[in-house]
Amino acid sequence: MMYENSLILNSENSIQEKKENSENFTLIEISSRKYAIKTQYVLEIVKVVELDYSHQMPSYVLGIIKYEQIPIGVIDLREVFKKERITYDLSAKIIVIKTKDTYCAIICDKVCDITKLNKDNVKEIPYQQDIGFFDGLYTENGENIYILNIDNILNYTKNYAQKFENQDNRLKYIVDDEKSREVLKTRKDVLDKVNTEVHTQKALYDSGVSFAIDNVKYYINMASVKEFYKVNNSKFIKVPNTGDYIFGLVNIKGDYIAVLDLRRFLNNTKTTLKEKSTIIILNSNEYKLGILADEVCESMDIDFDEIIQNRLQKQDENKMMEFVKDNEIYQVLDVEKLLQDDRLTIA
Repeated sequence: MMYENSLILNSENSIQEKKENSENFTLIEISSRKYAIKTQYVLEIVKVVELDYSHQMPSYVLGIIKYEQIPIGVIDLREVFKKERITYDLSAKIIVIKTKDTYCAIICDKVCDITKLNKDNVKEIPYQQDIGFFDGLYTENGENIYILNIDNILNYTKNYAQKFENQDNRLKYIVDDEKSREVLKTRKDVLDKVNTEVHTQKALYDSGVSFAIDNVKYYINMASVKEFYKVNNSKFIKVPNTGDYIFGLVNIKGDYIAVLDLRRFLNNTKTTLKEKSTIIILNSNEYKLGILADEVCESMDIDFDEIIQNRLQKQDENKMMEFVKDNEIYQVLDVEKLLQDDRLTIA
């Protein structure tokens, strides 16, 4: 028996060690090559928008994007790496990044994923220039991913500014037909509006609680929570003529609360009750509504600057904001927006 327990302990230690050796990265693609950026530095991921311009911009800067009223240069890494430049179409993405010292943005062909990379699989790149554009090469299943060192890239462009003095016509590097210009302008207007709203709502995300549904972590502001109620042996009453995302009604202290299956509401996959299943009752004067969670995890304070704004990456009204804390990705639940959804009017 002691031998078996030792095996279990060693297995748990191995799992913990593997977890600590992993780190979250945002994977992007440029010219069919994959690059990785530490997700903790990523503030925003948006489709390419109309950019502002200045005559003083170096050749590697395609234009200026505003993030919460801060003007940020959009870097074309093809120019920095001296690769063949292309004209970016409407599917290109812009990644807004905050390093320890400054802000920057990078344009890429596409965003591939946000995932954990095992540091044990990161190797030094042989024959890399003294510049150190990369922290290493991650290899898994025959695929190579170059880990970008954003600070070194910015230092290089600053220290060797004379290499980028060519005042080329940057407009030719972003699609410029009439229809595309209209799309880019619309996206810019939406982004400006959203960033203005976000700027006024920072205080709404300072203190809250995390919960899990099928291994996905969510964050909800405590001001939006009335109370927590363990499901235990609660009896759910099915409600006729409602969507299957309404798990049912449950009697809590004499009040009938409609319970929302958030997992099915967002991606059409049903949640099953578990031992730690909990109903998070929302704080609302209009609705008696709760969210079914597999478990409530922990209270936490977050820095709004850590939140990743993926609002325009997919034109999906249910797309949530995200943030990373202790190498865990959390989906930020906007309760006000949730309660405005037409599908909940019957609740």
